[in-house]
Amino acid sequence: MARTAAVRFLFSVLLLASGVCASAQRQAQKPSIVFEETTWDFGEIKEADGPVSHVFNYINVSDRDVTLFLVSAGCSCTTVKYDRQALPVGGASSIEVIFDPAGQPGQFHQVVQLLTTGDRQQFNVVIEGVVAPRERPIDQEFPYPLVKGLQVSVLNARFGFVQQGTSLKKVVGIANASAEPMRLACKLDRPDPALKVAVPETLQPGETGWVEIEFAPAGGRIETLSNGVAVYLQGQLPGKSIGIEGYSVSTIEKSANAPSLRFQPTMLDYGQVRRGRKAKASVTLFNDGRTPLTIVKAELPDGLQINIKPGTVIESGKSLKLETTLTLPDGAPKDGLRVRLFTNDPQRPVRDVVCKMTIK
Repeated sequence: MARTAAVRFLFSVLLLASGVCASAQRQAQKPSIVFEETTWDFGEIKEADGPVSHVFNYINVSDRDVTLFLVSAGCSCTTVKYDRQALPVGGASSIEVIFDPAGQPGQFHQVVQLLTTGDRQQFNVVIEGVVAPRERPIDQEFPYPLVKGLQVSVLNARFGFVQQGTSLKKVVGIANASAEPMRLACKLDRPDPALKVAVPETLQPGETGWVEIEFAPAGGRIETLSNGVAVYLQGQLPGKSIGIEGYSVSTIEKSANAPSLRFQPTMLDYGQVRRGRKAKASVTLFNDGRTPLTIVKAELPDGLQINIKPGTVIESGKSLKLETTLTLPDGAPKDGLRVRLFTNDPQRPVRDVVCKMTIK
């Protein structure tokens, strides 16, 4: 049955390839490879069982050899095995994505980016699931102290993409590693009506519990989430905070006809820059999907301006130049600058275009 399904998939893709090759102009707007699937959900896996993997199959539907020359997983917990040899026209190949759940309790959503030679098209595949943590001694399971005797399992709660009008809850393990009972309190680093935090009222010596953090962005809220929550002993000053990170994004429907954002080149290169003087750089945004791509919002660092406004639409198969002007103030850091784009691309609704420069 598996062989029959593979033959059917190969036949249908080759039919697609014949249509793609009919016109050089249309060829430039079509993907050079087609995946049998682009998302895999592992469901619940156990941290104690070790790494899991999934194989994504694809076919070259272009009129030339295709080679994967850059594959980026974006996290040390995810690795990729792939064939670095050229794939001939009509040929089939695969990539294996391996996820290591060690130290990754809770939900995960990992995006793997792939770039091809020649036209340098960009493709994404996604793995997701939930990791059930293993049991450990208290000092191993909760290695990070907030205040003396009060320890947590991780120092960051990462929400990933949360659609406006919905909610998502994350938990962080917490333990009383002291010999005395503890009465707990909590406080956000910055007030935020979209965040709710709950902690146990008390923890007895050796007792463990959960810090529950819920993120529920209201409709219309499209932005980066960057906050923290301090958990501490009642009557004492807060210590170290647990970081809270993520993105609130627009309502997105996943489908085979969804838009897909790609940009070329992959970064904004300003060359040599003088502080206080204007420098310009641009990239071209492509919509490789089958429906219109909307630029919902752009987050910019101080001193950077762009030509694209919220609500700008890129039609299927079309492109748009993102032009930027940077004026780097005196004393401002040059590292870490980026244009962050929020779109209706369901695979990666938030994309960063990194700024590159040298200071004269």
